[in-house]
Amino acid sequence: MEWELFYPDMLVELGSYAFQQGIEIEVYSSSDSYFDWAKVRFTDRFREKIAVSRRDEASIQLGYHEEFVSVFGGFVVSPYSGSEQNEVVLKDDMLLLEDTIITNTFLDATPQEILSFCLNKAGIKESKISTKTYPKKAVVPIHRKNVIAVIEAIHSLWKIKEPFFFADGVFYWGKQPEQARVYAFEYAENIISLQRRDGLWELETVSAPFIRHSNLIRVDHPLIAGEFAVKKTVFRTNDNGFIRTTIYF
Repeated sequence: MEWELFYPDMLVELGSYAFQQGIEIEVYSSSDSYFDWAKVRFTDRFREKIAVSRRDEASIQLGYHEEFVSVFGGFVVSPYSGSEQNEVVLKDDMLLLEDTIITNTFLDATPQEILSFCLNKAGIKESKISTKTYPKKAVVPIHRKNVIAVIEAIHSLWKIKEPFFFADGVFYWGKQPEQARVYAFEYAENIISLQRRDGLWELETVSAPFIRHSNLIRVDHPLIAGEFAVKKTVFRTNDNGFIRTTIYF
């Protein structure tokens, strides 16, 4: 998909509501966190007219010329009904794993077998799980742990540390989504600013919904050039209502 990066569009869905204006957004996604989260703020135009409940479905899509790419999919974390607050906090599908409690004793099980059982209990339909070979454990008792805690227990028992997260509704453990192409960011073209902050490069650009954490990007700038793995992305509307993407690498 080739886009001219002008006049970005936004589509936000919260429960039964859909917005393309009158709101502000922040979306955070980092390879250091197992979940993505977001905030949607309402202007006075909508603040008193919105009512959403916990675990109402939520999505944020960005794009150009009415062609959208999802930058967030998940659920409302806490209810909202036009109260004094003016924002809703969202968490991705990891909320389903946090809400699912497991009590079971696994016999002669591998990490993948335990994980598959837990994902099924949480209602996760799509997953991509590492096929690395691990020895079976004779007995693995789990008592009233949510699925996140079960994953942490798996890591502790097998002395491993596999990254796990959701992307486009698919759960990944020990694998990464396939990347179709490497996007380029160039000085005086589509880089608004580039600076060093807290040990990482911080690149601000226009709305770039096709960039995810762990993607490779190509940067051509007087300060630095080459291919780099993305550590974190932040999508937000600025004070003027423009959508900006900040990429950390």
